[in-house]
Amino acid sequence: MTKTLLSLALAAATAVPAHAALTAGDIAIIGRINNGAPDSFAFVALSNIAAGEIIYFTDNGWTGSAFRGASATDGDGNENLTRWTAPSAISAGTIISSIGGGFTTSGGIAGTSSGSYASLALGQSGEQIYAFQNSNTSNPLFNTATQTHLFAFDDTNGFENATDSSSGNVGKGLTAGTTALTFAFNGSTSIHVKTSVLGGAAKTKDEWLATFANAQNWEAGALPTGSIAVSAVPEPQTYALMLSGLLAVGFIARRRRG
Repeated sequence: MTKTLLSLALAAATAVPAHAALTAGDIAIIGRINNGAPDSFAFVALSNIAAGEIIYFTDNGWTGSAFRGASATDGDGNENLTRWTAPSAISAGTIISSIGGGFTTSGGIAGTSSGSYASLALGQSGEQIYAFQNSNTSNPLFNTATQTHLFAFDDTNGFENATDSSSGNVGKGLTAGTTALTFAFNGSTSIHVKTSVLGGAAKTKDEWLATFANAQNWEAGALPTGSIAVSAVPEPQTYALMLSGLLAVGFIARRRRG
């Protein structure tokens, strides 16, 4: 009986479903081109992304409490908003381009009377790209209470509250130097993480974030494609469930002996 219970506990621990919503650093922006037609960027999944998951990208700067220009009626703020919907399950390590599939770059934004989805128009004198989710699909840029920020990329070599199209601060719940990166790259029309770095050995999510945070690991050139190797790290709740199952087995075994 004890062996059976132990097997059931281990099976339950390994059957924990992955949560759908993403958290900060589950994706990272690893390149952008600001003189394209349209301008473009690339991001990499550092965790698995379920089919149908929605991520928003904007070049509106963060004011410290909201995206600049977003309002109850203006859905794209002072700059632009684009939406990506995962067309299928995306494995950790997959690199995705903004000129690829899944992006919505036209049409009205639900819950607003003005503004529409569009490709990001990245300024050459300084710009930011923010990635976020919103459990409320009505006016997602404006409704900050339900936003989960995932990553921010800034090329002005400093964060500050947004007052114009070239400025922006660390987004909601992000950490400067880890999930919010700023570099002196605004003089480069194209910039991305070095191909040699992306093709290196497998790293955990945190190790990749630390790699991306090093300015020496970036170079000019075409946006990367393909995938990187991401080492899996079991989720904390898996350990917790496994431990609780083992404790339960031990308690039952002691009761039987008693």
